[in-house]
Amino acid sequence: VGRAGRTLHRLLEEQGFHRGFDYGCANIVRCRPPENRKPSAEEVAQCLPYLAETIRSARPLAILLVGGTAVSVFCGSGSLASQIARLRANGHRSEPGFCHPDLRTVLETDAAPNLFAMPHTSPLAWNRPGPDGRKWSEWGKEAMVSMALALKKRGGGFDAAWG
Repeated sequence: VGRAGRTLHRLLEEQGFHRGFDYGCANIVRCRPPENRKPSAEEVAQCLPYLAETIRSARPLAILLVGGTAVSVFCGSGSLASQIARLRANGHRSEPGFCHPDLRTVLETDAAPNLFAMPHTSPLAWNRPGPDGRKWSEWGKEAMVSMALALKKRGGGFDAAWG
Protein backbone atom coordinates (compact mmCIF):
# COMPACT_ATOMS: atom_id res chain seq x y z
CA VAL A 1 0.00 0.00 0.00
CA GLY A 2 1.25 3.50 -0.73
CA ARG A 3 4.88 4.32 -1.31
CA ALA A 4 6.09 1.10 0.33
CA GLY A 5 3.85 -0.96 -1.96
CA ARG A 6 5.04 0.89 -5.05
CA THR A 7 8.65 0.23 -4.05
CA LEU A 8 7.92 -3.47 -3.57
CA HIS A 9 6.12 -3.82 -6.90
CA ARG A 10 8.88 -1.94 -8.73
CA LEU A 11 11.48 -4.32 -7.28
CA LEU A 12 9.43 -7.35 -8.29
CA GLU A 13 9.01 -5.96 -11.81
CA GLU A 14 12.77 -5.40 -12.06
CA GLN A 15 13.15 -9.16 -11.53
CA GLY A 16 10.63 -9.99 -14.25
CA PHE A 17 7.57 -10.55 -12.05
CA HIS A 18 4.21 -9.08 -13.05
CA ARG A 19 1.44 -8.58 -10.51
CA GLY A 20 -1.67 -10.60 -11.21
CA PHE A 21 0.24 -12.97 -13.50
CA ASP A 22 3.38 -14.02 -11.64
CA TYR A 23 2.58 -13.11 -8.07
CA GLY A 24 -0.10 -12.12 -5.64
CA CYS A 25 0.03 -10.15 -2.41
CA ALA A 26 -1.37 -10.87 1.01
CA ASN A 27 -0.88 -9.34 4.42
CA ILE A 28 -0.48 -11.01 7.78
CA VAL A 29 -3.71 -9.32 8.86
CA ARG A 30 -6.69 -8.67 6.61
CA CYS A 31 -7.33 -5.12 7.81
CA ARG A 32 -4.90 -2.30 8.40
CA PRO A 33 -4.68 -1.61 12.15
CA PRO A 34 -5.66 1.90 13.24
CA GLU A 35 -2.99 4.54 12.65
CA ASN A 36 -1.02 1.99 10.60
CA ARG A 37 0.45 0.45 13.77
CA LYS A 38 1.87 -3.06 13.90
CA PRO A 39 -0.86 -5.65 14.37
CA SER A 40 -1.34 -7.06 17.84
CA ALA A 41 -0.83 -10.74 18.60
CA GLU A 42 -4.62 -11.10 18.89
CA GLU A 43 -5.18 -9.51 15.46
CA VAL A 44 -2.55 -11.79 13.91
CA ALA A 45 -4.11 -14.87 15.55
CA GLN A 46 -7.58 -13.95 14.25
CA CYS A 47 -6.36 -13.45 10.67
CA LEU A 48 -3.76 -16.19 10.18
CA PRO A 49 -6.22 -18.99 9.41
CA TYR A 50 -7.32 -16.97 6.37
CA LEU A 51 -3.74 -16.45 5.25
CA ALA A 52 -2.94 -20.14 5.74
CA GLU A 53 -5.93 -21.08 3.57
CA THR A 54 -4.83 -18.62 0.89
CA ILE A 55 -1.37 -20.18 0.84
CA ARG A 56 -2.81 -23.73 0.71
CA SER A 57 -5.06 -22.72 -2.20
CA ALA A 58 -2.41 -20.81 -4.16
CA ARG A 59 0.34 -23.41 -3.64
CA PRO A 60 3.16 -20.91 -4.21
CA LEU A 61 6.72 -21.97 -4.92
CA ALA A 62 8.01 -19.03 -2.87
CA ILE A 63 6.78 -16.48 -0.38
CA LEU A 64 8.50 -13.15 0.03
CA LEU A 65 8.25 -12.07 3.66
CA VAL A 66 8.35 -8.28 3.76
CA GLY A 67 9.18 -6.75 7.13
CA GLY A 68 9.70 -7.89 10.67
CA THR A 69 6.06 -8.78 11.37
CA ALA A 70 5.80 -11.20 8.45
CA VAL A 71 9.22 -12.67 9.18
CA SER A 72 8.42 -13.26 12.85
CA VAL A 73 5.10 -14.96 12.06
CA PHE A 74 6.76 -17.38 9.64
CA CYS A 75 10.15 -17.76 11.36
CA GLY A 76 9.72 -16.96 15.04
CA SER A 77 11.36 -14.29 17.14
CA GLY A 78 14.77 -12.80 16.56
CA SER A 79 16.26 -9.92 14.68
CA LEU A 80 15.46 -9.51 11.01
CA ALA A 81 19.13 -9.99 10.10
CA SER A 82 19.36 -13.24 12.10
CA GLN A 83 16.15 -14.57 10.55
CA ILE A 84 17.40 -13.76 7.03
CA ALA A 85 20.64 -15.60 7.82
CA ARG A 86 18.77 -18.59 9.27
CA LEU A 87 16.51 -18.89 6.20
CA ARG A 88 19.53 -18.76 3.90
CA ALA A 89 21.34 -21.40 5.97
CA ASN A 90 18.24 -23.65 5.81
CA GLY A 91 17.89 -23.37 2.02
CA HIS A 92 15.04 -20.84 2.39
CA ARG A 93 12.94 -23.33 4.35
CA SER A 94 11.28 -22.45 7.61
CA GLU A 95 11.61 -24.53 10.70
CA PRO A 96 7.91 -25.22 11.40
CA GLY A 97 8.48 -25.30 15.14
CA PHE A 98 9.37 -21.61 15.05
CA CYS A 99 6.43 -20.37 12.98
CA HIS A 100 2.97 -19.44 14.17
CA PRO A 101 0.90 -22.60 14.84
CA ASP A 102 -1.67 -21.71 12.16
CA LEU A 103 1.07 -21.89 9.50
CA ARG A 104 2.73 -25.14 10.59
CA THR A 105 0.61 -27.42 8.42
CA VAL A 106 1.42 -25.27 5.39
CA LEU A 107 5.17 -25.30 6.07
CA GLU A 108 5.52 -28.96 7.05
CA THR A 109 4.56 -30.41 3.68
CA ASP A 110 6.98 -31.54 0.98
CA ALA A 111 5.50 -28.87 -1.28
CA ALA A 112 6.12 -26.07 1.25
CA PRO A 113 7.14 -22.83 -0.44
CA ASN A 114 10.62 -21.42 -0.11
CA LEU A 115 10.69 -18.36 2.13
CA PHE A 116 12.67 -15.23 1.34
CA ALA A 117 12.84 -12.47 3.95
CA MET A 118 13.53 -8.81 3.42
CA PRO A 119 13.12 -5.56 5.33
CA HIS A 120 9.93 -3.58 4.96
CA THR A 121 9.94 -1.27 1.96
CA SER A 122 8.60 1.75 3.84
CA PRO A 123 10.93 4.74 3.37
CA LEU A 124 11.61 4.92 7.10
CA ALA A 125 12.83 1.31 7.29
CA TRP A 126 14.26 1.02 3.79
CA ASN A 127 16.81 3.81 4.13
CA ARG A 128 18.20 2.85 7.54
CA PRO A 129 21.57 1.16 7.85
CA GLY A 130 21.44 -2.57 8.49
CA PRO A 131 23.63 -4.40 10.99
CA ASP A 132 26.50 -4.67 8.50
CA GLY A 133 26.41 -0.96 7.61
CA ARG A 134 24.70 -1.41 4.24
CA LYS A 135 21.27 0.15 3.86
CA TRP A 136 18.33 -2.19 4.39
CA SER A 137 17.39 -1.45 0.77
CA GLU A 138 20.48 -3.39 -0.33
CA TRP A 139 19.41 -6.33 1.84
CA GLY A 140 15.96 -6.18 0.25
CA LYS A 141 17.25 -6.10 -3.30
CA GLU A 142 19.54 -9.02 -2.48
CA ALA A 143 16.55 -11.07 -1.23
CA MET A 144 14.60 -10.25 -4.39
CA VAL A 145 17.43 -11.40 -6.66
CA SER A 146 17.88 -14.60 -4.59
CA MET A 147 14.19 -15.39 -4.90
CA ALA A 148 14.16 -14.77 -8.67
CA LEU A 149 17.20 -17.02 -9.17
CA ALA A 150 15.73 -19.78 -7.00
CA LEU A 151 12.46 -19.72 -8.95
CA LYS A 152 14.28 -19.87 -12.27
CA LYS A 153 16.17 -22.96 -11.05
CA ARG A 154 13.00 -24.65 -9.76
CA GLY A 155 10.69 -24.16 -12.66
CA GLY A 156 12.33 -22.16 -15.38
CA GLY A 157 9.70 -19.44 -15.05
CA PHE A 158 7.70 -17.33 -12.69
CA ASP A 159 4.16 -18.40 -13.49
CA ALA A 160 3.82 -20.26 -10.19
CA ALA A 161 5.45 -17.60 -8.01
CA TRP A 162 3.48 -15.88 -5.35
CA GLY A 163 4.77 -13.37 -2.81
